Amino acid sequence: MRTVCAGILTIVAPFAGASAEELTHDPATWRSVSYADLRRPSADDRTYADIWKDALDENNRAYLAHGDTRFRNENAPATEAHFVIWSTKRSVVLSILDTATGCTSKAAYPIAHATVKLCPLRVAVYEGVHVRTMGGARACFLELQVGGARDPANSSVYVAYDVATRTIRTGLIVDHRAVDGCSQSIPVDFEPTRP
Repeated sequence: MRTVCAGILTIVAPFAGASAEELTHDPATWRSVSYADLRRPSADDRTYADIWKDALDENNRAYLAHGDTRFRNENAPATEAHFVIWSTKRSVVLSILDTATGCTSKAAYPIAHATVKLCPLRVAVYEGVHVRTMGGARACFLELQVGGARDPANSSVYVAYDVATRTIRTGLIVDHRAVDGCSQSIPVDFEPTRP
């Protein structure tokens, strides 16, 4: 099974509100991922909810099948991790979805109040109105205890884009240490336009 570290990468501007000011310079710089709560996706999180619509629907059905009707007006618990790099012509979204039905536990770190899970990974490539979505791999997802502060210097997922090799690189640290099996290189099949 192929394992990738939790994160999402986006390279382009087909999303609403994209502008030249949002272009990411130096995509090779390591940056922390962002998280989205997909129970009630905001306008800013709609892209990620669309990428995972089938998985969110499946997760909702699983909760209902177990008699859990608390989420009739929203999605059952689902958190997504992503990273965005903008260029003028394309967007690539590397997204990892954390649900109770889609993930398995990899390791627990009680002192750091963190759990690392293996969760589904999708890459969506946006070129204008055309979207290609690839999936099937699994990735490491960092789940921090509710209420715990996210301190990127302590525990975080990092993502960078290596322009020379056209590869998304990921890494995950917990309590200042790299987690085995969570560093990955993901080839991207096109050269993004540089800002």
